[in-house]
Amino acid sequence: MAEPSTLPLEPMDEEPIWTVSELLAEVRGGLEATFPTVWVRGEISGFRRQASGHWYFNLKDDSAVLNVAMFRGDNIAVPFELEDGLEITAMGRLTLYERAGRFQLIANLLEPVGWGAQQLAFEQLKRRLQAEGLFADERKRTLPGMPACVGVVTSDTGAAWRDMTRVWERRGVNLRVILSPSTVQGPSAAAQIAAAIELLEHHGEAEVVIVGRGGGSREDLWAFNEERVARAIAACAIPVVSAVGHEIDVTIADLVADLRAATPTAAAEIVAPARDELLSVLEGLRQRAGGALKALAQRAHRRLYAPPLHRALRRPERSLQAYHQRLDLAWEELEGTLEASLLHRAKRLEVASRALARMTPLRAARRQREVLAGLSTRLRGSATDRVHAARERLGTLAARTEALSPVAVLGRGYALCRTPDGRLLLRAADVDVGDRVQVRLAAGSLECEVLQTQAPE
Repeated sequence: MAEPSTLPLEPMDEEPIWTVSELLAEVRGGLEATFPTVWVRGEISGFRRQASGHWYFNLKDDSAVLNVAMFRGDNIAVPFELEDGLEITAMGRLTLYERAGRFQLIANLLEPVGWGAQQLAFEQLKRRLQAEGLFADERKRTLPGMPACVGVVTSDTGAAWRDMTRVWERRGVNLRVILSPSTVQGPSAAAQIAAAIELLEHHGEAEVVIVGRGGGSREDLWAFNEERVARAIAACAIPVVSAVGHEIDVTIADLVADLRAATPTAAAEIVAPARDELLSVLEGLRQRAGGALKALAQRAHRRLYAPPLHRALRRPERSLQAYHQRLDLAWEELEGTLEASLLHRAKRLEVASRALARMTPLRAARRQREVLAGLSTRLRGSATDRVHAARERLGTLAARTEALSPVAVLGRGYALCRTPDGRLLLRAADVDVGDRVQVRLAAGSLECEVLQTQAPE
């Protein structure tokens, strides 16, 4: 059998041995250098919002899953709500989370696929507030017809404020207006608008509030789509008119407000009618009142000169004669009714008198004495029977007690033996020779000394 051949081992360079931390740090550095910025499209799943404000979720497609983290400093600028199933595009950098050995994307920007970010935020907030009932017609309040004081929330330098004041001046409206100024666009606009609404409510004089601004782009009007503005309008105790932009612009504030005006100018015309309009209304009321009075007078004239009434007024004594006859008939009917009533009452009185005569005191007393005598006889017999029965039971119990009495047993020649400390002796072994015992007899007792004990056979 031939010897197995062996191949000579070639000398090899020594390979480096990495620690886990070193290897993952090296991979992380290479990964971040290779992919400093990437755009990834996928569907959100497993979305989690931590108490720290950071977001964690997965992006997935049909065959792969990517872990994503987005920290609070970046996600605070995302205008829409993340939810599982939403398809988005995320921009960020690829890295490796060394502690868990997990490959992930650190996102800096998110965009919804198929939606603009603002449009998606608008639709999400609209659905949520509608589900809470903030758009319901039942909660819309009627504006006061002629308010003495109107509150306005808008920019004090904007065109909306100038347009509204011109309308009130031109129409000659006797009205007090309180402006609660606020910026109407930009990052801080929503907070200022909400605060201005609350300030007017606390002021307490305004009977209606106009919230609005002039036209602009969707971004310019966005403050009126913010949730805090919507909730401030819904919580306001004063009716609110929303007047944002132009007629084609519809905001969340328009949907929550008690009334939506197409423009700030239209809002000014709605809340404060012009003097000419009021005079026209008053003139219409005057004409209607005059017409009603004229018609009433004509109906009274026709009734006064109607043939039956006219004939009656020409011969009033005939009408009086008819009333005299009706009075006589009514008096006869009344007399008959009174007579019948008196007869009925007299009969009832006679029946009651006869019944009372039968119930004289002497007759009632005799009847009660008879009843009392019978009861007394029955009581004596019952008491005697019960005494006899009690005596018999007492005799029986006395006999049984006597039979069970220890004294009766002693009378038959038995005795009770006790030690000086009072213990009853039952066995001879309980005492020793020389002990003293007390012996109880049927009559008297003995003091004895034990001379001998004997065990039982």
